[in-house]
Amino acid sequence: MVAWSQRPAGVPPSADRRLAPRRLSALAAGVLILLVQGYALSFSYLWAAPALALLLIAIAPQVPIVPALALALTVRVLTSEAISSRQAQHATSLNVSGVILVFFILLAIGLLLRRRRGVVLSAVLATWLCLFTGVAVMRHGTSAEMFREGLREISILALAVIAWNSHGAITLARAVRLVQIAGVGAALLAIYQLATHTGLNIEGEIRANGTFTHPNGAAVYFAIAVTASLWSYLDNGRRRIDAALVVVFAAATIATFSIGGLASLLVMLGVYGLSRPGSVRVKLAACALGLVLVGAFAATPLGAKRLENESSTSIASAEVRGAANTSLAWRFYKWRTLLPLWRQAPLLGQGLGTTVAAEGTAENETAGKVPHNEYVRYLVETGLVGLASVLFGLAVLMRRLWRRRSGRVDNAACLALGVLAGCALNGLGDNTLLYSTTGYAAALILAAALVARPATPSVPSGS
Repeated sequence: MVAWSQRPAGVPPSADRRLAPRRLSALAAGVLILLVQGYALSFSYLWAAPALALLLIAIAPQVPIVPALALALTVRVLTSEAISSRQAQHATSLNVSGVILVFFILLAIGLLLRRRRGVVLSAVLATWLCLFTGVAVMRHGTSAEMFREGLREISILALAVIAWNSHGAITLARAVRLVQIAGVGAALLAIYQLATHTGLNIEGEIRANGTFTHPNGAAVYFAIAVTASLWSYLDNGRRRIDAALVVVFAAATIATFSIGGLASLLVMLGVYGLSRPGSVRVKLAACALGLVLVGAFAATPLGAKRLENESSTSIASAEVRGAANTSLAWRFYKWRTLLPLWRQAPLLGQGLGTTVAAEGTAENETAGKVPHNEYVRYLVETGLVGLASVLFGLAVLMRRLWRRRSGRVDNAACLALGVLAGCALNGLGDNTLLYSTTGYAAALILAAALVARPATPSVPSGS
């Protein structure tokens, strides 16, 4: 009979004594959380929320991360809604986006507490978001709208923290698969909308949006998926499924008829292709794909019409709201109305999320409408201090990725550079980070590329 006190071979008595209290403490904490949760559920399911949160944080290292993220991201895309829109801001019930947001944050906290990778950087970025959320509360009062944008951006950071602390569970190849799985249904729907002339009516133009709130948000997500799928085909096995997904996501991008999304895709493919080591033919393959897609976009009647209309925009037509008859002119007009708001608080801005939380008035009918420029948004919401820190962070991240290019055979940093450059360009004329799904896809790929280890080239047998 084996005694209860018997230890496994090779384990010293001191180690056994250290491990026992830790295991007992963890078991006691788990039992206590379950008891509190059961007691709270007897009153109301809302009372159990704190206990459930603590339970998720406690079991975070045991959560199967890849299946959990695949499910969460797929649901998020298929039920996509802009969490910063007026309707979402004034919703009284917790929607699906909010549940997934909280899940990402709690899972990230649990993994960060246990594995402690990137603690300092995560704390700095979270503090930055909390600081400018506090500025919004200080200037405009406490409300759900004032906290929503900060929480949403923290959830994007949380997804990067999850990938960073996944202990190799989220490789770049798996991050790409997650983006593909989550978006392929929306892409197929966008192609169907193009074929049946359905979708979203924007200023009299029918544009495919898949399951996304707006065609612009769909386009930039599809652009990331095209570039990621091309990387997976060229640098991760040349599988036919990846080649097919390049075609599907590229067709879906064109179906949105988003000029900003198409330009972002062109930059992503160009930066990824030109930064890859190898022959000129290999470098130009991605660039050639981008040019083919631009030609296909211009060959469609709606694509040609949009290019012609936007190219005829003049800054003078944006001086008066009624004269802004193109989307680019409307953007010029919106940015012009935001600059006086920035001048009221030039250093720290109005606070995170205030540009989309403001109420429209007869004098300023664009108030509360998204700025369609992330740099102008951060200038108004976080001032010169916030915008300078954002630009500095982008520069540091690009430099780090560029330096990681050398000596790698899987070109992970090249993919991340392309995605980052395309999103940075998209931010000049669109709400790149206000679309949560875009932020989630970019965060996954960037974090997975940063923690990726150099791939070892295969050695032929007998060599």
